[in-house]
Amino acid sequence: MPSAFLVGVHLGLLQAGLLLTLSRALSAAHTTYALVLTAWLAGSALGLWSRAPARDLPRALGLGLVAYAAAALSLGRVDFVAASPWWFAPAVAAAGLASGTYFAAAVAGGAATARVFARETWGFLAGTLLAAAGYAFLGRPALLYMPLVTGVLALVGRPRAAVAAAVMLLAVGCDDPVRVVPAPDRARFGAEVYPVLLRDCSFPACHGDPRRPLFVPGPGRTRLGEPESPLDAPTRAEVDLAYDRARAWLLAEGDEPPPLLHKPGPRAAHEGRDEHGRNVYEDPDAPGLAVLTAWAEGTEAPAP
Repeated sequence: MPSAFLVGVHLGLLQAGLLLTLSRALSAAHTTYALVLTAWLAGSALGLWSRAPARDLPRALGLGLVAYAAAALSLGRVDFVAASPWWFAPAVAAAGLASGTYFAAAVAGGAATARVFARETWGFLAGTLLAAAGYAFLGRPALLYMPLVTGVLALVGRPRAAVAAAVMLLAVGCDDPVRVVPAPDRARFGAEVYPVLLRDCSFPACHGDPRRPLFVPGPGRTRLGEPESPLDAPTRAEVDLAYDRARAWLLAEGDEPPPLLHKPGPRAAHEGRDEHGRNVYEDPDAPGLAVLTAWAEGTEAPAP
């Protein structure tokens, strides 16, 4: 049976990897953390009820790697997708199954409960920190390859299971395709699109917040630097920043529409309303939305 510390590192990599992947591609809200924690605990509890934990442990470890690979395969190559994180609850529970199964197997084998729990906990903490550091410095591939290494080490006594797990994770470990950020007309953005975004979207609590991915600074809103008056004409730096942020939001994922055109529209999750219930673009033919669409597609906006 693999060491408690190694299993803890492996499980920490899996849980942190799932949390980082779901938060990046779906939602970074507190509900995503609640989902990962709840589903993981449910899988762990199920593993504790194994009637033959020593026999079931390799299966649980292999199932966890397969579930992790499936989640990585569906989300690893997208930057954002409009889907509920709860669809991934079974994958999280399957990944957590080995946690309870290992503990049950260790106790059934006569190991000291406190020692097993302590070593697995320290390993889990190390795996969590390793996942965060790997993702920060090496990017998405680290979240794929690190669990592969620890999973194979944990399954080293079961060569067939180790090979199967390696094949599953290598299938999703290919390099991400090169993506090109769209670059619609810059002059037209400054003349037509920037005023619309400034008027409709750039409130301080919305996209006038510099912490937002789409940040639109300008007159009457959040400014860059310290102009003499908050109503001074926009600077080139402000328009350039807004342009780069806006065109980045034209990247589409699969069949999903670009976020810049989808999120303010009537079919988005917030139904075209801001947090105060005020209308943004509830009409799909709203003039502001038409300006954004025409600029993105390089067509003429319809006359108001």
